[in-house]
Amino acid sequence: MTAKKRPRYTLLDDPGSAAGNEIIVTIFDWQGKAPIRATLGWMAHSREGAHIGPDESEEVDVGLALAQAQRLLQRYGFQRIVIVLEHEDLWDPAWGDLVRR
Repeated sequence: MTAKKRPRYTLLDDPGSAAGNEIIVTIFDWQGKAPIRATLGWMAHSREGAHIGPDESEEVDVGLALAQAQRLLQRYGFQRIVIVLEHEDLWDPAWGDLVRR
């Protein structure tokens, strides 16, 4: 039996530095004034000659946002999932490994 591989995410300091082929998961708690939530989205880009507009989801539970990002990654061929944190202590290692770009 093989152990399940832990997800690995790339931390971005600036969400504007995300490439068009990356899914951006932004994790926040409104400076400690609310439960930890997340949104996911992407920048405008072209794929196979078609223009793909930018998009961003409603606020959801972080686990749900990461699971949805994994599904989008596989279904639509995004290159990777990148993470933007409101502040670095929000990351829960149970979600996976976080590496800085």
